[in-house]
Amino acid sequence: MLAAPHAFAAAGAAAAEVSAAGDPASADAGSAGPTSGDSASADPATGTPADPLFEQPPPGTPNFTGKWAMTRRITHLLTADGREPPLNAAGKAEYAKRQAALKGGDRTIDPISACLMHGVPRLLYAPYPFLILQTTRSVDFVHEVNHTFRIIYWDKTLPEDPDPTWLGSSIARIEGRTLIIETIGFNDRTWLDYSGLPHGEKLEVQERYRLSGRNRIEGSVTITDPDYYTRPWTTRFTLARQPGMSLKENVCTDTHRM
Repeated sequence: MLAAPHAFAAAGAAAAEVSAAGDPASADAGSAGPTSGDSASADPATGTPADPLFEQPPPGTPNFTGKWAMTRRITHLLTADGREPPLNAAGKAEYAKRQAALKGGDRTIDPISACLMHGVPRLLYAPYPFLILQTTRSVDFVHEVNHTFRIIYWDKTLPEDPDPTWLGSSIARIEGRTLIIETIGFNDRTWLDYSGLPHGEKLEVQERYRLSGRNRIEGSVTITDPDYYTRPWTTRFTLARQPGMSLKENVCTDTHRM
């Protein structure tokens, strides 16, 4: 089963935009303003300059554009202080069921075994690199795994009653030097991680990204879900820049061999 055609189109468009802007690794990751390579050629019909191919963040704004990957494989999420997530009774029962199936060799219980979407935050922890493309309009994530993409607009308002989806409804903002993404409106058909941590449709996810030097991002994910957890909890991760790396074609088949 192939990934949706529009996912490939979005991945190609994002890669083209990055190519037009130059290698993000060669730019100052902490501050990036427009450069001479950001504008398209003149409109042949009017002779006027075309819209920019790649609108970089305003000067002084932290710029997260680049290709990134986790610094280590994370299959089971723990809290920031290294403890097990605070599952409630329903969460413990569902997690125990999934763990028993996995330990018994039944991989079909995992939604991605049928090429379904990873969901958020599990998508971040897939063992594949991804591209962050930051413009004045949005911050976009293009993941190598299944060519999944997220287009997240700045300073919008979350919908009051969104239809449940695999990746939810997201908005983004910058606070100081930190990129913050808020997401709601999930369906309950994904796992939070590879070990089977559950969630319901009331799930709310907050992602936080902060540059640590030119080539690292220190990040965190906060999970709020009263259906399966006794309280909100936070887990942390680190991303490393992948200069010179290109996202590869990645197709999920019905046997989930990629």
